[in-house]
Amino acid sequence: MGLGTGLHTFVLYLGPHIAKVTMATNACNYVPEPLPSRWTLNHFKQCAEFSGVPTVPISEIYKAVLLEAFLWGFGTAIGELPPYFVARAASLAGKKHEELEEIFDEEKMSTTKDLPFMDKMKLLFYKTLKKNAFLAVTLCASIPNPLFDLAGLTCGHYLVPFGVFFGATFIGKSIVKVSIQSIFVILSFS
Repeated sequence: MGLGTGLHTFVLYLGPHIAKVTMATNACNYVPEPLPSRWTLNHFKQCAEFSGVPTVPISEIYKAVLLEAFLWGFGTAIGELPPYFVARAASLAGKKHEELEEIFDEEKMSTTKDLPFMDKMKLLFYKTLKKNAFLAVTLCASIPNPLFDLAGLTCGHYLVPFGVFFGATFIGKSIVKVSIQSIFVILSFS
């Protein structure tokens, strides 16, 4: 099981790819046709030299890299499943943490004023996850966050349904996060 961020694939593949497409587009003033070949170093068809200010909108460049970006996001969403399944299996096996048992005792849940600060935060997180798991997971997955594996472990432990967890992770990572990172790279290299 790998607890990784997907950052290495972004830094080694997706980020440079978006940067190359952006720079080639600005050099040609249109999105050039890619040349998929491992035998040549030319990544795009040659275009006529363009001098001036490029007028290609960011949306055109974004559309040109959308498939690769989406697939990267989908892969990172799939990569979040092992921590979820491990924590879920441990929770279903009956492994209970005494610390959590004390905090989530029904009597104590009604009177939170006597709880220490950290226990109050755990209780707040637990209640939020039970009420709005889809929204909470989507928001956590939507930001570049190397600690998202902890969200998978937490969701698995609290038995958040698989469809809710994976659906929210899929939307957060392969749609929202990918768009944010792609547009950032496009703006940086334009």
